[in-house]
Amino acid sequence: MSKLLTILISMIVGAALAAFIGAKMLPGFMIKEVQSPLGFEASIEKVIENAKSMGWKVPKTWKINFQKNLLKVVKVDVGPNQVIGMCDPDAAAKILVHDELKQLSVMMPCSIAFYEKSDGKTYISIMNMTMLGTLFGEKISGITSELAPQMEKMVTLEPITSN
Repeated sequence: MSKLLTILISMIVGAALAAFIGAKMLPGFMIKEVQSPLGFEASIEKVIENAKSMGWKVPKTWKINFQKNLLKVVKVDVGPNQVIGMCDPDAAAKILVHDELKQLSVMMPCSIAFYEKSDGKTYISIMNMTMLGTLFGEKISGITSELAPQMEKMVTLEPITSN
């Protein structure tokens, strides 16, 4: 009986430890962050230019200015912090035509965040599309395997030639 109890306790402790480590590491797996060599506004402009050159749509209404909004609502200045929504219409259509995938519209459009940290440097973060594909299965994985390199290229801030 004591051997069985030891095994059971070991399994519970192991599972709890795995869950704790997973929870601590998950943000690093789900979100990619890069430091921009450009300033805040220039980073935003360059990523939008890159996205458009790859055929992505970046409507002006898909912009959130957290600094401005939070300063107005709760009187807290979080520093420069904006999120830009953008979409590859073909990829969105490939996903949303499937009833079992319509729930993923909660994650659309793709968001790219721009912010300054206390070190005064500008950072850009994107979702890890490869990880999303892994989590959501084969149909999504096929689409995100095309989107991941595009999004990563967008945030390198290098000039992009049209496809």
